[in-house]
Amino acid sequence: MSSAVLYLAIVAVWGIVLVPMWLRRDTETTGITRLLHKRSDETPVEDESQEEEPEEVPEPRPRRRTTRATVIARRRRRTTGLTALVLTAAAVVASGLAPWWITMPPAVLMAGHLALLRVAVGMDTARRRAAAADARAKALEARRAAESAEPTEIAEIIELLTPEEVFDQYADDRRAVGE
Repeated sequence: MSSAVLYLAIVAVWGIVLVPMWLRRDTETTGITRLLHKRSDETPVEDESQEEEPEEVPEPRPRRRTTRATVIARRRRRTTGLTALVLTAAAVVASGLAPWWITMPPAVLMAGHLALLRVAVGMDTARRRAAAADARAKALEARRAAESAEPTEIAEIIELLTPEEVFDQYADDRRAVGE
């Protein structure tokens, strides 16, 4: 049996895991990453340039906050990719191109991923329950504060007297000034 199936599996894992990680990597060019990704037109540092003032490094952009929707989408993509990998391995075994044991690594990866999803669901549930309990405690505290607050002074109600004749600008018997 050739090792082409093994190389194909490595390329598949690379395409599923490493390419998206590479596409989402930080674009900051400070420190070691700057040295690693040095442009070819830059000249090496000489003794004369050390006397000059050091170049100011721009501050890295703040990371975007990861929303719940992006986390769920990432989990779905990973689940879909691992499912496709398991099905591909099963198809390769069913066609007789590889021994049965090549289905084990994708199956173990899928099982580990499902276990992590189970833990993540538990953490999400615990976080939601804690937020709800905190909101209930704040509402109860606000209600108790409102009940125990001293009653405020009652405002004095003044009865307004209405004049007997009310001016109506649209009445027919009224005339405009100066007519």
